[in-house]
Amino acid sequence: MKKVLALMLCLVFALTILSGCGEKKEPPTTGTDVTKAPTEAGSDASAEGSKEIVEIFWQYPTTGNLGSGFQDMEDALNEMMERDIGVHVTFVPTGLMDSQQKAMLMVSAEEPLDICLTAFTSIGPLVSGGMIIPLDELQKQYGKGLEEVGTNLLKGNYKGQLYGIPPVEMAGQGYGYLIKNKFAEKYGITLDEEKLYTLEDLEKIFEIVKAGEGSNFYCNIPWNTTPEPANNGYIAYDKIGGSLAHGVLMLNRSFSDLTVYDLFETEEYKTYAETMYRWAQKGYLSPDAAITTEAPDTLAATDNYLGVFYFGGPTAAQDYSTTAGTEMTKLNMVEPYAVNAGGAVVQWSITINSEHPDKAMEAINYLYTHDEANYIVQYGLEGQSYEVLEKTENGMQIKYLSDDMASLPYFNPYGLWGNQLHYPGVAPTSADKGKIMEEYSKAIPQSRYSPAMGYNFIQDDVATEVAAVETVIGQYTPSINSGALDPAKALPDFISALKSAGIDTIIAENQKQLDAWAASK
Repeated sequence: MKKVLALMLCLVFALTILSGCGEKKEPPTTGTDVTKAPTEAGSDASAEGSKEIVEIFWQYPTTGNLGSGFQDMEDALNEMMERDIGVHVTFVPTGLMDSQQKAMLMVSAEEPLDICLTAFTSIGPLVSGGMIIPLDELQKQYGKGLEEVGTNLLKGNYKGQLYGIPPVEMAGQGYGYLIKNKFAEKYGITLDEEKLYTLEDLEKIFEIVKAGEGSNFYCNIPWNTTPEPANNGYIAYDKIGGSLAHGVLMLNRSFSDLTVYDLFETEEYKTYAETMYRWAQKGYLSPDAAITTEAPDTLAATDNYLGVFYFGGPTAAQDYSTTAGTEMTKLNMVEPYAVNAGGAVVQWSITINSEHPDKAMEAINYLYTHDEANYIVQYGLEGQSYEVLEKTENGMQIKYLSDDMASLPYFNPYGLWGNQLHYPGVAPTSADKGKIMEEYSKAIPQSRYSPAMGYNFIQDDVATEVAAVETVIGQYTPSINSGALDPAKALPDFISALKSAGIDTIIAENQKQLDAWAASK
């Protein structure tokens, strides 16, 4: 019955699949021939000193280019995990933003998939469709280390049960625009890291640089794989259902107001859409920005772009400078704040297809509690993709072996794995990056926390409307983010389509649940 329900829900949500940037490689349809392997003393080995190795299929988000060192990464990880916990991981490449939809299709087709990813959207469809299992007991028995390293399991709760394991990360982050220093210096532009910039401030900078650089040079890289305005860099809001289809709290107006709004109907969004259209008309945005399949990180590494909207912590500029291969400065636009986003964080879940959910949880736990394993997945192999520059009691500093990330044997652009607070600093970021991030996180005042922390929107009664609204959002936002549509006509059409799909019904249901949750506190 679970598989039937999963298949029915999948058919609805398949219509909403975004055009992903993921690797097109198909996942294996049969398990790898995994034999017994020797284990070392002190591990979970049996009394005979050997055990059967269990294969775990784990989604792996990618921009599409796995690199020649991908298999080396996987082999090195498995050398550790087979030895220590009797698990062999086979990664299943997928696009970041369509990972959940791809998981739904795989589960419905009964393909092998143990651990799936939900990224920046609600875990609700997976729960309601019966596609993932509750993790409460599994975590207590096989994932004890998760709480010990500081994983906020509250973020993985839905309907009062644990369904997802988020990474260990900062409580909140700031947002803004990253600009390449060489262009600012070339045109005498003073950059103030203490200032809060606006879209109007950026436009003045764009005008100067564009006039000097001419055609085939663009000032911003729109993120066409996410519906978020300016990749969250425009204003503060909380997606309290985990998706813009569920409505938002307008935190830029108030951090105490529990009114749920349709973001796309607000004056703020209208101003944003008009700005993007104006930028496109002035040549600040690429004409193919709405449809390009090139990842923003890849484009940022070329000399054809001035910068990109970002989100992150205090080391964001240094980290992205490494990716772009040139020094960048962050222009802050939104002060750091913390949201729960209705549970819409990065989460790892265990599917109903898993034949060994205990070992799947052990694998997740292992990656979170063993920094060496975490580094392998995030950075590849020492000597192949990076070198260690410094080790201190506060952390480690590494340097990639090429300034061109695309030329590395292995490069993982997504920091989604394990304990992010233990990531090394990538030069020029210092070795104590983790400590800096912890202090940054603790410094976010409670007045900058969403009033809906801990709330989860249960969308069962409006699942059909949610699927329809998300389809509409996917049709319009890539073009609006890229300035390809004139908002004078497109925005009224967009809002009308949202209403026809049922966004008002969703928001009313969300508001009812939120009010009840607030009254019960």
